[in-house]
Amino acid sequence: MDSTTQEAVTHEIIARQHATPVLVQAIEPQPGLFVYQQPTELLKAGDRRVWRLGHHSGYQIAKFENRGDAEDAARSIKHITDWTRPADDIRADTDGEDIREALLGSPGVFLSSPPAAN
Repeated sequence: MDSTTQEAVTHEIIARQHATPVLVQAIEPQPGLFVYQQPTELLKAGDRRVWRLGHHSGYQIAKFENRGDAEDAARSIKHITDWTRPADDIRADTDGEDIREALLGSPGVFLSSPPAAN
């Protein structure tokens, strides 16, 4: 389905580790991947990259200035793994560098995941 005709759904994001999740309106341009605008109260002062590409678990993958760039990025990483799986499963068998490399051609900023607990 074309993103211009996709209906927005309520999506729960994880803004910070151990913080209460936040609800946003998002579209799902690829199965398991969501694009949404970061809530104003969660943006850092002066951050122009207000659009997020995130996993269905609520974790953020990358940030962008434009919605279209975030949607393009979802298409550029769709082949890396089955994004509909749980985040822990993806972390266990998917190299973050593969994701970073796939996003290199995009105007976004890759958001690395928090370090694993020891």
